[in-house]
Amino acid sequence: MNPLESSVYLEDDPFRIPFPKELLKVAQDQYSNNEEARAVRVQEVLCPFLGDPDSRTDLIALFVEHLLIEDDALADVLFLDIDEVMQVWEARPISMFSCLMPSCREPIPVRNRKHLLRLLRVEKYFGLRVAAGDLVEFKTLCELLCDTCSREQRYCHEQQVQAVGLAHQARKAQLRRMTLAEYLKTPEWRALRNRALIQAGNRCQVCSKHNLQLDVHHNSYQRYGDEQLSDLVVLCRDCHQHFHGILPEAA
Repeated sequence: MNPLESSVYLEDDPFRIPFPKELLKVAQDQYSNNEEARAVRVQEVLCPFLGDPDSRTDLIALFVEHLLIEDDALADVLFLDIDEVMQVWEARPISMFSCLMPSCREPIPVRNRKHLLRLLRVEKYFGLRVAAGDLVEFKTLCELLCDTCSREQRYCHEQQVQAVGLAHQARKAQLRRMTLAEYLKTPEWRALRNRALIQAGNRCQVCSKHNLQLDVHHNSYQRYGDEQLSDLVVLCRDCHQHFHGILPEAA
């Protein structure tokens, strides 16, 4: 199935798109680089003679990027308010962020500690848990894109979704023009027929017989070529013959 087919606007669901392959490598590299930077800074803190002699500054930077330490707890430990803590971090930050688009790489400024922790979480998610083609929330992806690239990504994706939708509409129109004999040979009908059989538990929905010779009968041809399961009923040959008198060649 084309991943775009599952990328739809649902009233109660966030907008999701397949995670682009070219962005995944950038996200994973950025996550690895920042993880390595954090490891180096820990080494500098534990061995001050290898790095900045002011180890307190390094400790503050490490604490600021700790995902499990709340702002109030951080301020209490360091005897600084959160604005002062962020000023220390900004003077020598550990993690740095930029637009994931390989052709852009525009720096993403950190607004405050809440924003920093959000960027770290998103970076970790993309760096460890996402594979190319996985559906991700577009809003989440945009957190590691610049404004220009996020607008371009949305526009490109919406154009792809529109193209897929038009192709589906054209195929439905083609199916509706087919004769029943032609339609029953299409992959769309075979897939729908299998779904109807599964829903019916591979039993006749009239007499409940479990029979290898089951037919899928149209209750209504109103949505011919684009049926819903409610338009169909599974019948054994005897019950189907009762409906028609003469069985069709294929069903």
